[in-house]
Amino acid sequence: MEVQVGVEVDSKGQAMAWVAELPGCYARGRTAREAVDKVPLAVYEFAAWLRTHGEELDGPGAVVMAATETVEVASDLGQAESTARFGFDGEPPAGAALLALRAAQYARADLLELLPRLHPAMLNLRLEGASRSLVQTLDHLILTDVWYALRTVTPDNVATRAYLLSALRDAILPVLAEAADGGLRAAVSQYHDPNQAEPDQAWTPYKALRRLVWHDRVHYRQLARHNERLHAGG
Repeated sequence: MEVQVGVEVDSKGQAMAWVAELPGCYARGRTAREAVDKVPLAVYEFAAWLRTHGEELDGPGAVVMAATETVEVASDLGQAESTARFGFDGEPPAGAALLALRAAQYARADLLELLPRLHPAMLNLRLEGASRSLVQTLDHLILTDVWYALRTVTPDNVATRAYLLSALRDAILPVLAEAADGGLRAAVSQYHDPNQAEPDQAWTPYKALRRLVWHDRVHYRQLARHNERLHAGG
């Protein structure tokens, strides 16, 4: 299998090597050379994972690196803070984007299948080699779904943002309704955002609902006010 490889290298020399044809396939190394040397194994492992979801690659056979692009980044790759943009990100290989959409479904299906099987002791356990607990990791995944989606939307695209606003609201209202049915006065959580210096006050379903309505209305009034001024000004 012939592949293009993008290598990002941070200021410490740590590296991540990404395979253009296999979205999500990567290898890490203490150096760029080490990361690149691990690419064939990463390709074989990625192909094996795809097979578990009923998808066969053509080959892959021997892995041949047809081209390698190197990008220096300021982020810390030891923390998996990948930030590089490669040439193939702008012009992906044929079929890679469609494979990425399928692989995204496979990856989420694996995660959802795993969650019911987790040991109860893992609930607030800090994961090995990570700064987050299990719960914080799941919260991180929820938030970054939106984060990644917004990275694909051009600054002038209001229609896609409207779709996301509608879809997200439809997704979370059943969660809030179920919590509300359990008792509006019961405390749900002393939620702690790892990005905030101090934990938030205890939350209840009703507090979340009233804040949800308030937050939309605050921003609606702000947008409507500016819109009226612009229209009034001609």
